[in-house]
Amino acid sequence: MAKQERKVTSDKAEKPKFSHFLTSPLVTVTVAKSRTFYLHFDLLVAESDDFHNSLTGNFMEAEKKAIELEEEDPELFGFFVEYLYCNQSILSREVEHYSNYVTLARLYAMGERLMAPKFKAYTLWRFTQRLGTNAGISDESVCELLRIACEEITERVREDPMRAHIFWYAASQITKLQKSTMFRYLLCDTPDLGRHMCLWVGRNQPEKLDMPNELKYQKFAPESEYPLQRYSEAAPKDE
Repeated sequence: MAKQERKVTSDKAEKPKFSHFLTSPLVTVTVAKSRTFYLHFDLLVAESDDFHNSLTGNFMEAEKKAIELEEEDPELFGFFVEYLYCNQSILSREVEHYSNYVTLARLYAMGERLMAPKFKAYTLWRFTQRLGTNAGISDESVCELLRIACEEITERVREDPMRAHIFWYAASQITKLQKSTMFRYLLCDTPDLGRHMCLWVGRNQPEKLDMPNELKYQKFAPESEYPLQRYSEAAPKDE
């Protein structure tokens, strides 16, 4: 019997070059009717199922190559734009202030609305890396995290990991939160919050996720098969 040759898939061959994305048409994305971004079609549809559905179906958005996001925050959407064009930039920053946790939770919720799973995975990973009982998040920020978890992230049969980490942290701070007027108002305004808090009191922190595979490698393939080192060695040296 002839020996079957094993097919080896090249990781580099599977990744597109960044320059290839830049040859695709521009899409006009207007956010909150106040800020307009001109973004490349291929980048948008590769990272967001929401953009993919709108721009490739029989919709007016696909015909005009224009989309309006009336409910999104232009400043938050700017992080998504930076993520598209700057090759993992959002994940190069560690949490340096407790307010960063709120920003990351908002970005995660936006990623859910945009149906951008890789973007969500990146923000979740960064959110959980330094999260612990000693994170020192202010009561006001904890309340905002709880609001985001309850109102902006979908509840599922299998608990969403971002919601789980938020509820766990808030439950670990329950003694302090009970003295907060803002937290008491939030409990009144959000009927399900009390149930979630009771479920997480006394529980261990949810398992932190490993670094997403995409973060361990470059997002795009090299622009050239020739390494820069070859050019530097060939360059004439100053005497």
